[in-house]
Amino acid sequence: MPGPLLLAGLLAVGVLPGYAVETATLRLGALEGAGWSARDVMLRIGLLDAAHVRLELNAASAVLPGKLDELTDLVLVCASAELAGQQLHCADGRLRLHAARFGDQDLELSFTYHPGSGRIESRLRNIRLFDGRIAVTGHYDSGSWQLDIDGEEVSLQALSAWAAASGFPVPELEGDGHIDVTARLQGDSRQLTHASTQLQLVADAFTDAAGGLAGEALDITLNGEVRPAVNGWRLTLDIAHRKGGLYVAPLYIEAPEQPITAAARLLWQPAMRRLEIESFACHHPDALQLEASGRLNTGTGPLLESLDVRLQEGVLPALYQTYVQPWLAGTVLGDLQTSGRFAGELHWRGGGLSDIHADLQAVTVHDSDGRFGLDEIGGRIGWSDAPEAVRSEVQWTGGNVYRAALGPAMIIVESGRDYVRLLDAATIPVIDGALQIDAFRLTFSADTPLHWEVDSILTPISMSKLTLALGWPEFAGKLSGVIPAVRYDAGNLEVGGVLLVRVFDGTVTLRNLKLERPFGIIPRLAVDAEARNIDLETLTRTFAFGRIEGRLEATIAGLRMESWRPVAFDAVIRTPDGDTSRHRISQQAVDTISDIGGGGVGGALSRSFLRYFKDFPYSKLGIRCRLENGVCAMGGVEQAKQGYYLVKGRMLPHLDVIGYADRVNWDRLVSQIIAVTRQQRGSVQ
Repeated sequence: MPGPLLLAGLLAVGVLPGYAVETATLRLGALEGAGWSARDVMLRIGLLDAAHVRLELNAASAVLPGKLDELTDLVLVCASAELAGQQLHCADGRLRLHAARFGDQDLELSFTYHPGSGRIESRLRNIRLFDGRIAVTGHYDSGSWQLDIDGEEVSLQALSAWAAASGFPVPELEGDGHIDVTARLQGDSRQLTHASTQLQLVADAFTDAAGGLAGEALDITLNGEVRPAVNGWRLTLDIAHRKGGLYVAPLYIEAPEQPITAAARLLWQPAMRRLEIESFACHHPDALQLEASGRLNTGTGPLLESLDVRLQEGVLPALYQTYVQPWLAGTVLGDLQTSGRFAGELHWRGGGLSDIHADLQAVTVHDSDGRFGLDEIGGRIGWSDAPEAVRSEVQWTGGNVYRAALGPAMIIVESGRDYVRLLDAATIPVIDGALQIDAFRLTFSADTPLHWEVDSILTPISMSKLTLALGWPEFAGKLSGVIPAVRYDAGNLEVGGVLLVRVFDGTVTLRNLKLERPFGIIPRLAVDAEARNIDLETLTRTFAFGRIEGRLEATIAGLRMESWRPVAFDAVIRTPDGDTSRHRISQQAVDTISDIGGGGVGGALSRSFLRYFKDFPYSKLGIRCRLENGVCAMGGVEQAKQGYYLVKGRMLPHLDVIGYADRVNWDRLVSQIIAVTRQQRGSVQ
């Protein structure tokens, strides 16, 4: 503003009537004050009557207090300003200008100027900004200034385009949305001393080009305040998400009936490149309520220096679905059915986790694909990098691994800086048996992959119940075994010793067992297996194959499975040498083998009169299949003149079953076996 020169001009006008002079022009040149400046200033004053003048102020350019914007081509016209005492008041003025950031403006203006003190009170209306309308009320007095801003219908699309073009790290948005704003800025000649604002975002729908940010039917309010602090600024933010859905990849947050609220108190110290989170609180009704504080360092060293989080309440499934699941997409935990509540704390120091614990209340977790699940989990779990060990206790009322039911159990462990170990032996009921875990130890560090070992025993489980639970044909007998030194390293599971399983009155031993990504999208299994002294009568009755009496042994070398489907093995299944048990095969079993043989595996010889016998004696039987690239290279228990023996008869009535095909498609072979056994089962029923 012109200051003393303008005052002199106005006083000169005050005596003009005595000299019959009606206008005066003052060329003021460059002017400046505390925090502002103007160039090529010219003031025209025209006397209307003893109390009113016409004012026209021109300036080539001006810089506002606080360097809010640079203005050019300013023309201020007040057709009838009132001059009373030591002040000039304009009730109906116009201001035309060009703003560097916001283009040409033609504004409604009112002001009161006190030439003696330099105090100015003004109001600008009809400012066109980002397709909205802004009104600004300003006060300037002795180097201190204040601006009150009221904006309506500011376009979110136009605002984001300007911000992106100005170099701010924000995406350009498309769609329908606007912001209403109320703000107060205060400062002096040196800097901004206080700012407060209230923003209300209302949007039907918007999105960015990359699809990482979007909203629909939104109503979000933000209240903010900024004040100077020692070596920086203190910021206060309060947010209320009242309505609609907001997507910030990968999170999608939809407001429930009650608004989602968040409040933060921050200290930003730019010289130290440090952001202090003095307090943060978030309440998402029926999902979570938490408090946090911490420190971020944008200079050297870890970005996150410290963090303290207190989860007062986490509610499932909303917390999992909104804040956890999007980060786990494509993993084994990416599609869970959850319920229950939990609370906990997390502490981060020196660039790493220092302490974490959680209290679980009736938490239920089930994989949507049925691979695993636990019901009504309760207890307290924790870990700390302090020298003192932390005790954790967890119990549940039931669960499943695939379709095998788990009973209630309790696990008690101790954890240290780099380990978790089982304190007491634990027993987990499995169907009508149990898995007894005698020892468990998990180790981990920043430099090595996750590793754990477990020793356990499986007490007898009904094969009938287990196979029904797994959707397999019903087996007879019991399943039990010793499970020694099971190790897990970097996503792979291995059995260090020999896994012994008792089934069909015999034993199955598994060696070199390795399971890669057991809960991944494509789990891979490698194992060598041997079966000894298997009761054929029990086995064949299980599959409605037809009764076969005798014993069986099997060797399956190099078994490889992907997604639980065999892709390679070398299997030999045969009557043991020196087996003294009764060897009989029923007509139904012969028919089954013959029917499968109709697909190229084998055929019966001269059965025209043999059909009248219910069963036949045999000396030995067996089959060999070496699977590679989806094809089985076939063989039998012994070579025949043509083909190979699948069943070699003895005595009378004598019957041989001979196979002729050397190579068989594995999927077709499996389909034939399933079809034949189903047909046989139906005929038995």
